[in-house]
Formats: sequence, structure tokens, C-alpha cells
Amino acid sequence: MNIHATDTKAVITGFAPASLSDRATTYALDAVRSIGRLAMRRVKRTADIVDSEYNLLHWQRTLSEKNWTKAASIDDFLIPKNPALGLRKVDNQICRVAADDYYRYRARALGELLARHTGGATEIVELGAGCGINLLSLHLNHPDWRLRGFDIAPNGIAAGREIAAHYGLSDRISLDRIDLTDGNDPSYAAIRDQVVFTYFCIEQIPYDVHKVVDNIIAAKPKRVINIEPTTELLNLANPRDMVSFLYIRSVDYQTQLFSTLDDYERQGRVRILARERMPFAPTIHNDGFLYCWEPT
Repeated sequence: MNIHATDTKAVITGFAPASLSDRATTYALDAVRSIGRLAMRRVKRTADIVDSEYNLLHWQRTLSEKNWTKAASIDDFLIPKNPALGLRKVDNQICRVAADDYYRYRARALGELLARHTGGATEIVELGAGCGINLLSLHLNHPDWRLRGFDIAPNGIAAGREIAAHYGLSDRISLDRIDLTDGNDPSYAAIRDQVVFTYFCIEQIPYDVHKVVDNIIAAKPKRVINIEPTTELLNLANPRDMVSFLYIRSVDYQTQLFSTLDDYERQGRVRILARERMPFAPTIHNDGFLYCWEPT
């Protein structure tokens, strides 16, 4: 299997790679935190845990704060000023980068990345869209695209609809509910013949990966782009990959998606068009990998 880094062009320049000592210290501290979580064995990523972390906490706070009403533009809302420095992956290098600089770069890099894999489509569907942050980023870089997002969290959907309406984008960006684990969910009909992507979504349902992939295949999308973290493709001889392995196991993210897709390709159920490792990440411990595939 050939997993390679993408060749996404640099969008920001002037960030030097972090020093060896900086990386080593940060890796060690991150690993200790993950080992602590594993030792306590407190995390099991069930539907109730995901609902409490996202719908009842993160998306509820987003909906109540309504920060989009305080921002002068979509750019200001998506990338609020935040000079906090951290080790982040930028163009395949670990650099110490301010949060706002990283997310400005990421918005452009994500748009370029998806554009390379959509096959020229201008209607794109995101599964696990939350409140639509990825969709807004894609709109900034591809204003001609029509974007639709689905999520299971009512608060995320409500926030996303308010955000789209606030910026006058309800005709370009829409959000609706879907339960990816339910193959009979009527919203699956909306992805037929569409280009679909996930971004750190299937990580949240580690015990239903096979079921979700089967449901997506049965819905007959034109193409699927999965961008997800995993332990399956890590090189554990690499210190940072070991840090990622410990982190993913400690928070109980999925570890089956890409091996499942590889199995399905051998069975003739899907055709994998691309396998890549993401050139960007907001932390040192949670790289994404990309599989672009089509049902056969």
C-alpha cells in the first residue's frame, strides 16, 4: 500500500520547522497525557459520549454564543485573532505556528485538497458537518460550489443554519440531520450520485465503522473522500506516529476505516482512487489520512 504525502502548495511561508528539542519535549508531554488517559480507562466513545461532548457541549456553546453575529466577515468568524503558539503540521513540517495563522492556511489548503479529488464536481456533500465550518471555508475558496452538510447533532445543525442565513448563504449552504449508523435514514437519499466527504467524522463512531461504510455504499454516491485519523497507517518506529497512536487509542477513535476500504477493494465493492497522508494538522498527535474512492 502506498500512502504518500500530498503536494498541496504552501499557502503561507516563513514558518521554520520546530527544533529537535522542542519537538522531543512536546512529544514526550503529549505521550504522558495519553498514557495517563489509557491508565485511567475512562474514555469509551459511545453515542452518549459523543452527544455530550459535541451536541450538548461544543455545539450548544456555539449556538448560544453566536459569535458569527459579532464578526465583521466570514473570514473574521472562521479565523478569529488567536496568537497562541503551538506545534502544528504545515506543508508536512512540524512548526511552531500561531493558531490563527494555521487556520488561515488550513482553510485554503482544504479547499485545494478537495478540489483535486472531486472530479470537477461543483455540488459537494459533507457528512458530519457540525455547524458547517468546513463548508464555509470551502465557500470562501470555491464560491461557485453548492454545499450541503449533514450531522446528527441538532445544536450543530441549528447553529449552521443560523450562520448561513446571517451571511446570506442559505441558497449556497444547507444543513440537515442524518444518523450515519441507520441505513434507513431518509437523508441517505440526498447523497445518491453526489461527491461526498467526511472530515474527522467517522473517528467518532469507532464501533459502527463497517455499518457506516456499508450504508454509504448502499446510498450510491458518485465519489467519497474520507479524511480521518487512524492508527492503521502509522509507522510506529516514528516518534510522532507513536504519539499519534497513543492519543488515538486513549480517546477511543476509530481504527478500522481504511483497512475496511482496502478489504472492500479486494472484494471488488469499491475502487480506491487515492491514498494520501494529510500535509496539515492542528496538533502533533492527530494526523488525517485521505482515501478517495468510488462504489463499483
